[in-house]
Amino acid sequence: MKPLYSVLLWLLLCAPAGAEALQWYAVPADPAPSAPLAPPPALGNEPAASAAPKPLSSSAQRYRPLIDDVARQHALDPMLIHAVVQVESAYRPEAVSGKGAVGLMQLMPATAARFGQTALYDPRANLQAGAAYLDWLMNRFDGRLDLALAAYNAGEGAVARYGNAIPPYAETRDYVRKVMAHYAGLKGEAGAMPAAEAIPAPASRRPRRAAGGIGDMEQFWRLFTGGSPRPPAARL
Repeated sequence: MKPLYSVLLWLLLCAPAGAEALQWYAVPADPAPSAPLAPPPALGNEPAASAAPKPLSSSAQRYRPLIDDVARQHALDPMLIHAVVQVESAYRPEAVSGKGAVGLMQLMPATAARFGQTALYDPRANLQAGAAYLDWLMNRFDGRLDLALAAYNAGEGAVARYGNAIPPYAETRDYVRKVMAHYAGLKGEAGAMPAAEAIPAPASRRPRRAAGGIGDMEQFWRLFTGGSPRPPAARL
């Protein structure tokens, strides 16, 4: 024992100053498993917020079977026809505008005649002509609903003269916004509709006019009165 005691004493004396005494440590137990982290949400892929579809009014319900039938014949969404009818006439088949547009879809007689309809006070005939015209306009403007609606209001010639853009007529631009907003509401997509300012403005240039002649009534009016003609009366 004496040699072992001498060795231990020698080790203690040779230990460096400030060294900490040896300690026994217990091995800690395994921590409880934590819940897995939820994956971060995908950016830019979230579905657009949707709302409940706006219910059809009692007047709209009255014409729903007829509109469904006409829309099916022309491969159009019935809610689109409902939106046009609501804005154009508020479902009044006897409505006549100051410009002479008639019936539920407010068609000019000459326009309706292009699609084989003349009895414009008859709801079916009026809807047939209006749906046929909308279908034709959608094909004419490559499926652009905003341009088709602008042409329905102002004429396809006006849209073409402004480089296939919505003409800068306050009435037409307001009409396009109203119909598209009502259409979105009927489909439950009101939250996804762009703001009014989102409708692009056409290029800042005047449309080309026929050269000379008294057909240019705006020029004739200015020469005669020294001023500008009155703006077109609002429909209905």
